[in-house]
Amino acid sequence: MIFASPYYLFLLLLLPILAFGFFVFYKNRKSALFSFISKSKITELTNANIRAWRQKYILALIGFLFLILALARIQFGDKQETITQESAEIIIALDVSKSMLAQDAAPDRLSMAKFLLLNVIDQNAGNKIGLIVFTQNAMWQCPMTYDLAALKMFLQDVTVEQLPVGGTQISQAIMLAAKTISQDNQANPRVLLLISDGEDHDSKVEQAIREAEKNNLTIFSVGVGSAQGAPIPQGGGYLKDSNGQTVITKLNPALLQNAAQKTGGRYFNASDAGVLDSLINATQNIEKSKNGTFNANTKNDQFQIFLAIAFFAFLAMILVRTSESKKK
Repeated sequence: MIFASPYYLFLLLLLPILAFGFFVFYKNRKSALFSFISKSKITELTNANIRAWRQKYILALIGFLFLILALARIQFGDKQETITQESAEIIIALDVSKSMLAQDAAPDRLSMAKFLLLNVIDQNAGNKIGLIVFTQNAMWQCPMTYDLAALKMFLQDVTVEQLPVGGTQISQAIMLAAKTISQDNQANPRVLLLISDGEDHDSKVEQAIREAEKNNLTIFSVGVGSAQGAPIPQGGGYLKDSNGQTVITKLNPALLQNAAQKTGGRYFNASDAGVLDSLINATQNIEKSKNGTFNANTKNDQFQIFLAIAFFAFLAMILVRTSESKKK
């Protein structure tokens, strides 16, 4: 025997208080009556039914007891049912190139990206999520998993030193995600959540987008940074080019928008107001696929029986007469 809503059982603590109140009320009524009429003359001089008072209080307590058990949804008796497990599959691709250290997003681009992703992950319990990090190369930081606590640990450990080769090739992240889906031999729809400043140093993005379309991979892209750009911190100063000029890295939304549009996804700007809510809503509305079925043993709800007992107890309490008709 179990309870589906056990917190209602705390109401049982009120029953002793209620019983004590009934007892005091009952004693006071008897005392008041006997102060005017002796016990031996009760039946001769009044039509009061003292025993009925006690019955009413007992029925009220029984009614409240079974009502509380019904609210707690008491369950017993085994029941076997087939449960279909459904979940969405989300691949996160996070840019970890040095340009993600630029501080035109607070406190920097990479930190803002992590903040957004940690909150999105928190709101996607039950979904299967994996993490790819990329610069000019891409690799799995955390394979697809339902263990979102472990995934968040891997995400928090991400740094721009993750991959030794600098620069950014977004195509590498898209290709790795598409390749993984292709090897799974599944037709389930999946989403690639691509977060980057959009700077790209190759021309293979269109080819990667075609691979994504071919493998039913929808891209939700998130642009981090600003159009004005910012220098890239390095050591005690900023990264400079071969001519000694400070390198300014700028958000390039066009590439990210193109990848999202061609795969039927959406583009988000990390600096927009309400972007976190928009990202959460978008990921929560991803089409879910069936991941198999399993048999589960559960208990039958029996609260109807206890609710019926409570109803009849209260009904009986109302019908009990506290006065008797006198025979002439």
